Amino acid sequence: MRKTLSFTAGLLFFFAMIIFPVSNIFAAPDGMVVAYVNVPNGWEDPCIWAWDDAGNGAFSAWPGGEAEPDPNNAGWYYCYLPNWAVNIIVNANGGTIQTGGELKANGRDFWVTVKTPDDAEISFNALTRGQAPEYVEKITVYAKVPAGWNNPGLWAWLDPDGTNAFPAWPGAGMKMSGDWYTVKAPSWINSIIINANEGKVQTADLKGLKHGNDVWVVVEGAGSAEVFYENPDFMVPNITVRTKVPNDWENPHLWAWLDPEGSNIFSSWPGQPFTLNGGWYEITIPGWVNSFIVNANGGSVQTGDMKGLDIGRDIWIVVTNADIYTYDYAEIKSSSESGGASGGALIWIVLGAIGVVIIAAIAVIIVKKKK
Repeated sequence: MRKTLSFTAGLLFFFAMIIFPVSNIFAAPDGMVVAYVNVPNGWEDPCIWAWDDAGNGAFSAWPGGEAEPDPNNAGWYYCYLPNWAVNIIVNANGGTIQTGGELKANGRDFWVTVKTPDDAEISFNALTRGQAPEYVEKITVYAKVPAGWNNPGLWAWLDPDGTNAFPAWPGAGMKMSGDWYTVKAPSWINSIIINANEGKVQTADLKGLKHGNDVWVVVEGAGSAEVFYENPDFMVPNITVRTKVPNDWENPHLWAWLDPEGSNIFSSWPGQPFTLNGGWYEITIPGWVNSFIVNANGGSVQTGDMKGLDIGRDIWIVVTNADIYTYDYAEIKSSSESGGASGGALIWIVLGAIGVVIIAAIAVIIVKKKK
């Protein structure tokens, strides 16, 4: 009898495995969840942007984490996220198209089905079979290559062990993102080659890289490449941002980022507070940003985006209200501070108007005398 019951239970379990998808319980490392997305045709290279209710982002720059195709579930992409990032946007095509409305996770694995930007549903019941591919910590490799290096790729391995990150030469293809070609690679690599033209041109072996660090490679030619562990475009001195705000703008903060690349200096809105110094609020920040928002009252009032400013230059911002603000690379003088230039101009306008009235009056008198 027990054998019969065991056989029956096993048979039922077998059919259940066939009929119903298996959830991803225990698939993700501690503190992480697996996010699955299914997107419409035309949504290329889907990504996930995620943050918590306090505004802390899971990723440093838009469009967020790249979702990878799940080889066991056609049409589905997966991405590992920290379990605290419960607000979700699915986007694609370099972040130019995205879901709207509210997609709210709950700290568990979830599945998002996107039909249109305004029609997306989140489910906490498994819509895929089996577990997601194993979590692999990754780094990003960035490259700038010479003209004529078409379709650049990355070959990567662990030296001297010899373990390769990719199954076959020329490795993983790189995609343009802003001014750089980029690609993900396992964080355990310590040696790379940048190649192009289907592997026909390449750098020398770039060995001895730091484990777990993003890498920027500037390729001058096949025999010349320079490696950095931070974006060399960002290697500029710190700058100071100074602002004056209306009296009812309390505790002003700065939000700053690089446009259009999207990297933010601060992890969550409303950014970091200014410190009052003399007549100006001021804050010192990395000089690689070129876009700013001044906000106050907990971020409830703010200026518009001030984008595309010169990198590496101090800036002065005078805010009249949320819609009226000016900025310059030199201190902006008020009318009283500039020796009354504005007041002097006003006096000349008044004197000019009086002169016009006097001349008109004289002309009237002359005309009357002639009559």
